[in-house]
Amino acid sequence: MFKIFDDLRLATMMLMALGAAAKPALAQTDAATAPAPAASAPTPDQPAPAPAEPPAAEKLDRVQVLGATVGLRQTRANVKITGADLDAYPPGVSADKVLERVSGIQQGSSNAFGGDGFESTINMRGFGKDSVGFSVDGIPNGRTTLGGGSVPTRYFDASNLAGVDVSQSAGIVGAPSHQALVGHINYLTQDPEKRFRLSGEAAMGSDNYQRFYARIDSGELLKGVSSYLSVSRQRSVVSYVDDPYGVNERDHVDFKAVARLGGGSVVKFRSGWNDRRETSGTNIVTLAQFRANPRADGYTDSWTGVPSRDRNFRGLKGNPRGDWLTHLEGNIPLGAGLNLDAKVYYHTQDGTGKETGLGNGGFPGMDGSASSIYFRSNDYELERRGVLTELNGKQSELIDWRIGGWLENYKRGQTRRWYPVLDEAVGPAYASQPDFISEDKRWLNRMAMVYAANRSSFLEGRLKFDYGLSYMDNRVDYSAPIQDSRTSRFGFVNQARVDSGVLPKLGVVYAVQPNTEVFAGAARNAAAVTDATLEGNAAATLAAAQTVRDMDTADAFDLGLRHRGDNYALGVQAFSIKSKEVVAADIAGTLQSENVDQGRRIRGVEFTYNLRFDELRLYAAYTMQKGRYELSDVDAAGNPPRGFIRDGADLIGIAKRNLFSEVVWQPNEVVKLALNVRHTGSRPGYYANARIAGSGVDERLPSYTLLGLSGSLDFEKLRVGFNIENLTDKRYIGGIAPELLTTSSVAGRYFIGSPRAAILWVRAEY
Repeated sequence: MFKIFDDLRLATMMLMALGAAAKPALAQTDAATAPAPAASAPTPDQPAPAPAEPPAAEKLDRVQVLGATVGLRQTRANVKITGADLDAYPPGVSADKVLERVSGIQQGSSNAFGGDGFESTINMRGFGKDSVGFSVDGIPNGRTTLGGGSVPTRYFDASNLAGVDVSQSAGIVGAPSHQALVGHINYLTQDPEKRFRLSGEAAMGSDNYQRFYARIDSGELLKGVSSYLSVSRQRSVVSYVDDPYGVNERDHVDFKAVARLGGGSVVKFRSGWNDRRETSGTNIVTLAQFRANPRADGYTDSWTGVPSRDRNFRGLKGNPRGDWLTHLEGNIPLGAGLNLDAKVYYHTQDGTGKETGLGNGGFPGMDGSASSIYFRSNDYELERRGVLTELNGKQSELIDWRIGGWLENYKRGQTRRWYPVLDEAVGPAYASQPDFISEDKRWLNRMAMVYAANRSSFLEGRLKFDYGLSYMDNRVDYSAPIQDSRTSRFGFVNQARVDSGVLPKLGVVYAVQPNTEVFAGAARNAAAVTDATLEGNAAATLAAAQTVRDMDTADAFDLGLRHRGDNYALGVQAFSIKSKEVVAADIAGTLQSENVDQGRRIRGVEFTYNLRFDELRLYAAYTMQKGRYELSDVDAAGNPPRGFIRDGADLIGIAKRNLFSEVVWQPNEVVKLALNVRHTGSRPGYYANARIAGSGVDERLPSYTLLGLSGSLDFEKLRVGFNIENLTDKRYIGGIAPELLTTSSVAGRYFIGSPRAAILWVRAEY
């Protein structure tokens, strides 16, 4: 441990010495270091960023960024992650990782710098990420559910990220999402530079981490037309075990073009391709396993020839994926104060969830022998296409309106194939053709939304109201030639035809003084039917199927205060949410699930503080919250007849207190050092159900505090730096496995948090 701090002290001294001797770089205010403008046209409650000012306006630029961090002038709970915030992270960091900076969000991963798979958890105001809306440049992400879901950070390279707009209240009228019961997160990608530029990154570090990134900005090919193309490759091994076999690789390509046409029209095209290759087991352990050995997950890293052991061979595990998201958008002024925005998108995904089983696993087609191994390939495929359009105009301070709609059609399939593993004594090769198929499922999901909104301003703009209505319609067809071969469920079907009803949303902000404002918001949010709920009560005929009759809904309320000083900004906001949901609970020992009615009630307070003082910057985001489940059909102790969620119990995986704080020291334009701390309080992990025999005991996860350190040297065309996460090498549980929220097992399943990890990196441009 002392050697680590000696090394860090030496690194700090070297950075300071080099900074004093180096030729000063160009002045880098927050506005100067921020990436190019965001890709999507701002919505009425998301004002366009101010144009770049000359160096004399440096102080003003800093004030604008400080205000943005607390959502200044927004009529809803809102936090913006800016280019200056992103600058604190190393190349290749997951965009999920930067969400740790947002009050109301609890983020965890088994990867120190965030992941782009299901090893990452994001909780917002008492809800998991499956109830949070995600979009990329305003394009809806799809669902983030386990088993064929879409992870938004795969659709862009983090080095092309301009910022993140986070609304914790989901009060944005017209924000497209299948699952935004609470909040909405919009990742904004950079636009191309207007000048020719070559840029690149290289990084290496713990766990054999390697990253290479290159980008070329074309400059203006024609008047008003510019583009960029970037490619990257990233590689690492599993971080939480010793000498692992598993390797995770990611290749990514981004292309974006912008055409600024006559009359103020702007057309943008973006396409992102991602190939994630994974040969490592999913990092999931029980609490007892973690306490016995926090550096083991039950998988083996060498082939032994012993089937009972080799069925846990890491090389036969993993979740490789291929993703491709392309969209075209246009912003067209129509005259007379009218403006038309339109977007079309196309998204495909294919991937595999890899597992193993012994020959006596009980499926028809297995040979019944405990001395043989079968490889399970859970193959996913998805095709999604949609269109969004909005017409808006401003006739006066009272009438600043917009109307729009969203249509989407997506098809998804899931097929579970089993292959015999050959030559067990020498290695994990498996047959080219499966012996049998245990699942074959298909979903056709159609989504429609229409909305209308208006903004009215009074008292010379000091008082603003945003209000509107939206309506969602969802139709899903489910068919399964093979739903579960083990229980002979063949030819099962189900349908859902549901709508949200009218969803009202209202926000108001009042400027008490030029730099002090109060705001309040109320919204009813809805989420579409999940694939699992259709599967849960399917039957051999539609007449016998029990389907979902209503969308999940949540009523959210916010009340807050924001203040901006000359060199600081402060935001305080209280919230209350009440939801009604239907969740699909797994039935133990089968590939089936059953639907369970569930609700939750959450209350809390969030704080955000940003201070600049000479060479120092302090940032802090703190959340206090309390939530509980509200169930019906329970016994006197609150236990339901199935599942393990208990009425009145604290929310699974949700800490009552979360803190992220960072101190940045920048004595000149060259040297920067930063120290951050992240604290996550104790969380419920699992509830036993007295009505279910052998359901285990209640579990609670311990709190943890992590330290991070980073530093950089910034020259005119070159920047070098380092990042260290989990400085004290804390052993901790980073998150809840998605299955925990649905399975009726006898113990919780959790992610091991990453041990200490360090990255050295360099960025250059020409």
